[in-house]
Amino acid sequence: MTLARQLMASAALIALTMPAARAADLPPIYETPIYQDVPEVQPVEIGSGWYLRGDVSYGFSGDLDAKYQEYRPDFATYPGDFFSGYNAYQYDTFSAPHEGFTLEDSFEFGVGFGYQFTDFFRGDLTARYYKLDVEGSDKTESCYDASAAQGFDTSLLECDSSLSAEGNALELMANAYVDLGTIAGFTPYAGAGAGAVRVTYEDVSGRSRCAYAGAVCAPAYYDFDASYKGEDSWRFAYSLMAGVSYDVSRNLKIDVGYRFTDVDGGKMFSFDGAGANGATAEDDGFQRHSISAGLRYALW
Repeated sequence: MTLARQLMASAALIALTMPAARAADLPPIYETPIYQDVPEVQPVEIGSGWYLRGDVSYGFSGDLDAKYQEYRPDFATYPGDFFSGYNAYQYDTFSAPHEGFTLEDSFEFGVGFGYQFTDFFRGDLTARYYKLDVEGSDKTESCYDASAAQGFDTSLLECDSSLSAEGNALELMANAYVDLGTIAGFTPYAGAGAGAVRVTYEDVSGRSRCAYAGAVCAPAYYDFDASYKGEDSWRFAYSLMAGVSYDVSRNLKIDVGYRFTDVDGGKMFSFDGAGANGATAEDDGFQRHSISAGLRYALW
């Protein structure tokens, strides 16, 4: 019995130790974690200096010189010489230049986009729209000359003409600016621009009156009302700017400034008929002084 018990105990011991030995030969169930560097996520950059801008300006009234000629088949014979290419005996010429025209003040609206090249230099492209209303009056040159030639007392003579026109201007400019450093969020700047302006005249109307010693001239060559066909034209223009911007945030700036614009001359209205009343005119260009307030938003 003792031997049998020893054999049974040995068999039980072998049975118990065999799974443990096999388990020791097997790989571990859980391996040591392997750590790898994850690439840093880079934000998508919309721009690295681009900005949008928008502003509202107020343009002050100014003078406008113009050359103006009027046609009537029943005009008295008068050898005018301003428009030598026409039948001068049937054309009446206002004094050149016509100095009675005035550009009315109006609001301007502008948008654009640009690029900040350095902390001190930037440039942008802008589009601007504004009304261009004209009012004017002057003396009728030939009325005085013809009356004086016939011996009339010109101190008793009233030969006046007036003209009004509604129009608009679309301005396209390329501009460059120098930012003069930032102090407490304020950045003064100066700039200049060059481009083109499309000037469009609409609804042009004229009026001419003649009186001598308080009575209407007879025959009434110079007493009439008329309307004319407005013209449009592209003209060269340049501008000078100065102002200051303020940093509202990293991306947003408030911009306040002054702007001077000089626009070349072009056609105002024309007469292309024959045998009827009509007129043609060209302006000598104009200048605008305006103050503006706007926003600039940086796309970064």
